[in-house]
This record gives sequence, C-alpha cells and structure tokens, in this order.
Amino acid sequence: MLKKILFLLSLPAAVISAGDVEIIKAEYGSGRQWADVREIICHRLTTETKSFPADHQTFGDPAPGIKKILKLTYRIGAEARNAVFQENETVVLTPEILQMHDPESPEFYGSPDTVKIQQMVSDAAQQGVTRLKIPEGIYHLRAPSHAPKHLTFKELHNLEIDASGSVFIFETEYKSGIAFQDCSDITFRNVTLINKTTPFSQGKIISISPDGDTIDVQVHDHYPTEIADGYKTPILNFYDPVTRQLKKNARMAHIRSVETHTPQILRFHMEKDQIKPETISSGDLAVWRRIEGHEVSVEGCRNMKFINVTLKNAIGAAVLEVGGEGGNYYSYKVTYAGPPEGASQRPLLSGSADGFISYDTRRGPTLENCLFEGIHDDGINISALYYFILEVSGNSAVAAITHFACAAGDEIGFFDFDLQKTGSAGIVSIERLRNYREPREIYKHGSITYSGPGQKELYRLTFDRKPPVQPGNYAVNLSRCGNGFAIRGCTIRNKRGRGCLIRGSGTIENCLFENILGGAIDAMPEFYSFSEGPYVENLTIRNNVFRDVNRANFFQFAGAVNIYSFAGSYVPLNRPQGGHRNILIENNRFVNNDGPNVIITTSENVTVKNNLFMNPMMEQSLNRSIGGLDCSALVWAAHVRNLTLAGNIVRNPGKLMKKLFSAGTDVTGNGFHNGIRCEQNDDFPYVINKK
Repeated sequence: MLKKILFLLSLPAAVISAGDVEIIKAEYGSGRQWADVREIICHRLTTETKSFPADHQTFGDPAPGIKKILKLTYRIGAEARNAVFQENETVVLTPEILQMHDPESPEFYGSPDTVKIQQMVSDAAQQGVTRLKIPEGIYHLRAPSHAPKHLTFKELHNLEIDASGSVFIFETEYKSGIAFQDCSDITFRNVTLINKTTPFSQGKIISISPDGDTIDVQVHDHYPTEIADGYKTPILNFYDPVTRQLKKNARMAHIRSVETHTPQILRFHMEKDQIKPETISSGDLAVWRRIEGHEVSVEGCRNMKFINVTLKNAIGAAVLEVGGEGGNYYSYKVTYAGPPEGASQRPLLSGSADGFISYDTRRGPTLENCLFEGIHDDGINISALYYFILEVSGNSAVAAITHFACAAGDEIGFFDFDLQKTGSAGIVSIERLRNYREPREIYKHGSITYSGPGQKELYRLTFDRKPPVQPGNYAVNLSRCGNGFAIRGCTIRNKRGRGCLIRGSGTIENCLFENILGGAIDAMPEFYSFSEGPYVENLTIRNNVFRDVNRANFFQFAGAVNIYSFAGSYVPLNRPQGGHRNILIENNRFVNNDGPNVIITTSENVTVKNNLFMNPMMEQSLNRSIGGLDCSALVWAAHVRNLTLAGNIVRNPGKLMKKLFSAGTDVTGNGFHNGIRCEQNDDFPYVINKK
C-alpha cells in the first residue's frame, strides 16, 4: 500500500480542511442506507492518526452485509469535486489522492480495455442474454483508481462469459484481477489471466553471514527489487541452481527485515536459527513474495463455474472463494509465466501464495483436473474461520468474528481449552454489537488472528440451547465449512507449503502430488495461527499418487498424509472422539517419501487399506520425535479409536524404515499385526504399544 499522510490545518464547523482540501460532505453506506460521517472524519483528524480506513470500525455499519462506499464532496480552491473510496480502502485527504478517486477523472474507471470489458458484461446482464462472447484479443487492463480490483462483476445471474482466445493482462501493480460478487449460475471460461509484474522476486545468493543472520541476494536482472509498502515479506525459499527445484531439507526461512544493499542486491535479515549451513550455500537461488492477497475472488456466490482459465503471476491465492451458498465448480491452471521483459532467467514461481482457498461456504467446491505448479504456499485450502468467544450468558455468546458468514439455523460447533469439540448449538438470532467493551484479559487465549481487542467485528449469537463453551474458547460454523467438497484429477507439484489443507467432509481422488516441501494432504485444524477449522468428518482419500513429498516440512511432525491436530505444536487430545471422524485412506501409491508416510492422531473410525508404499524412507527426513512420534515407522498413530489397517503393501523399503506400524498412546483397532506387509520380507515389527 502507498504511504498515505493526512495534513490537517484547521477544523471550522461547516467544513473540514486538510491542507489545500476542504471536505464539505461525507457519507458512508450503500443503496438507500447512508450515514452522515462528516463529524467522524472531523474527530479522526484531531487525533494523531493521519490516515484511516473506510470501514465499520471507523464509521459504523449503516448497511450490514452489503459492500459499502465512502462518498466525499470536497473543494480545492473554488472548485467543488467528488471522491469515492471503497470499503476497507485507506482514506487520504490529499489533492493527488482525492483526484484519483474522482468519478470525473479518467483514471477512476481504469484503462479503455477495462471499461470495455466491464461495459460488455454490464450490457449482457441488462439485456438478459445467457451467453456473452468476448472478442478474441489481448486486453491491457489498468485497475480503476478507486477500486482494489481490475474488474468487478456484481450480482450477475444465469450468464456464461466466454473469452476464448483472449489474454487479460493486469497492469496495475499490487491490485487483484477479478472479483465475482453475489453472483449465481455464472460460467467464466477460456481465458488467460496474467499480471504484468511478478508479485514475487528471485535471485542468486552471493553471501551468507557465518551466523546465518543475514543473506545477500543478487536480484535477477529485470526482476523487481521493491516489496509492497507495508507488506512484511515473511519467508525465503531456496532452489537448486542446476535443477531449479526446491532444495530438499531446506525449510522456508523467516525474514525479520529487508534492506537495499546496492541497487540490485537485497540484504535479508533473518530470524534467529533459520538457516542451516549444511543445506544453503552461496550460488543457490532464493525466492520471496512482494505482496499477498488474491487474484480472483468468488464472494458470496452460488453455482459458479470457472473453466479452462489459466493464471500466471498470480497475486497471493490464485482463486479465493468466500461465503455464499457455494456448490461452485473449478477447472483451471496456475502455471509459470515467461520471464519479465528483458530478463534471461525464467521465473521460479507461478504465484505468491495458494492455488485455491475456500472459506465459509455452505456447500463445498468441486475442483477437477486443476494444475497448481510453482505456487508459494498451499495448493488447496478448504475451511471455515473460527470465532473467538468473549462472553457467555445463558443461551447467548459474544464472539469476535473475522469473516461474518452465518444465519439463523446454522449449527455452531464449540471447542474447549484442550481444543476438543464439546458439542454444538443452533443459531436463533444474531445481533451486531457496536459499543461492546471487549475483555482484554480474554485475549491471552487468542491466536495470531485474534491477537487483541478492537480488530474484529463483534456479534451476540443466541442459540437454541446453552452453548457448551467458555470465554477464551473457539467456535466454528459447521454449516458453512465447505462440506461435500470434491478434489478430482488434480496435479499439485513443485511447490512449498502443503498439497491440500482440508477440513469438513469430502473426497480427494485420482490426484498427483509431487515434489512438495510439506505433506501432500494435511487434515488439521489451525486454532492458534490463522484460526481455520474444523476437524474433518467423513473424508475419503483414494487412488492418488504421493511422490517426493514432505521434503522439508516446517512442522517437523508430518508425513506424506497427515490426519492430526496442530496448534503451534502437536496437540495430543485426551478424547479421540473430540477430533477427526470417519476417514478412509485407500488404493493410494506412496512413492519416494522419507519419514513416516502416514500419521494419524486425534481421530476415531479411520481405515487405511490397499495402499502401496514404494521406496519409502530411503533418506533422512526432518521429522523429530515430537509428541512421541516414532520416526522409524512407516505408519504411526496416537490417540486413535477404532483404527483399521488392511491389505497395505511395502515395496523396496529404505534402511531408515525399522517398523511397519508403531502406535503411541491410546490406539485401538485391528490389523496392526498383518494390515501392512512388506513384499521383500516380513522381519519388520508391526506395532509398539505405549501406555
């Protein structure tokens, strides 16, 4: 985000003056619901805060659940003008910024191609046609100055948008590509979306300090050296200069700060103990994000189809699906662009974060025949966002909520301080709280997402019975966690992070997971980091190939496929029924994976059958004996009730595999002594029981 500074000279009663600008009128809202916010702006300008967001924290919420705008009437000299800021934009009362947000300014609407595409879609919607063919061509899109996206399509229904043969080039740096908002039965197909400027950068390591605290990187010619202002790039990843693949056993390394050492050399100051000298050296390649966010957003939509779309240089998550009835279908690619103009080095990344994220949808997505390669985080992330409970009284609870997506009738699940599910209750009514004084002490139980008061929207939720929850606990909407998702025939490869990070219920089948630093599939809630959940129930993982995964997992407690709980470290639940339930892992091929290949904890009713493990545990992994993990076992379990092993075959095991199966505390079930068989010999022990 650009640095934005407010200049305050005087505050007369009739107008608000900021330097050469006089603010005459200010309204915040949408449709017929508007609030006069002139006095609020006046008050904000008397404080030390010299910029402020156009959001509910600043102005209240005159139109709940609706995307709002801030409309200003201002004067520069004798001329009166208008400006518009979108919800969540930062308001800056300088002439140059206000003029960019003036509806009369050409920059307000973006480039001619932006206007052209928006107009074609708008005309098709107004005329009620069911299919729009966008003429084949290369479209150079600049984002409207007032908008966070290049293109925004709102409230479209029953329309197919076919852009066969076309390329959309997004030319405004640090802004997302396309938003679909509150749409239903829309098909968007046959187009390539590409950012002109890479949202990441890369270069060659030229020196590493002896203590590993600093790394100097020569940025590749014609790759950006700037990082988005205000964005603290969190990590470096490392590549072999010959194979141009992520280095095995080289974990992501957290960055403390970045400085420009020379015009083409960046000095990265690292957090302590991030660099292992035996894995990283001068001459290796490094990559880092310049911005996060999302490229395409599907917001509050139903029955959306996103077909044969190719994304290159994707900003953050290539596709973000959030809220709505869901049931959306996706078949698209995230792949590498060519080198930047004038550059000789091909890009190491295709985007700066995930391939796909789904939050808080009522019906889970279907992803079919997708390709996610070269992305810089998880391949597919499906979840609901946790609520943080601040107060409980009778049948009601006050919750801080990151993303509000709930309604009367939704079932809310609750979790205790041991992160175990305690039960659920149905929502009867919802009240938005505006002047609630948050109990600061409760935030000692908060996550990264819920780090302190005054940051999230607050709601009083009333239930059909007393909720089994206490202040400081978490809750999640079980009716809107992507249940029923399907991931079929997808390829996820050559990337950091995890292949799939999933919750809820669904199926993953006929997919290829290859060359991934993290696990291929992680079924796990994340309470204390990004507050995503819940546990999985009714999950099927079948007919997939997991090859060369878990190459440098940052958890140190993970295999190729993981059904477990994690909250900054392994969480051993006291009651298996408080976690995952009803999981089938069958007919998969595990190839060339080091460390334990399957880890199962905090679960009940899990079946692992008819899987083939080829060349397992040939080399040392980065796993450690955290939480009792037996790093010498092919399959390990702890806190699992009713685990079944049957028909699993091991072919050509490595010397580091000492046991076929090992059990930690509280594991019950069957097939432990014959459910995994080694083709070469049967000398491996099958189980170690620890009480």
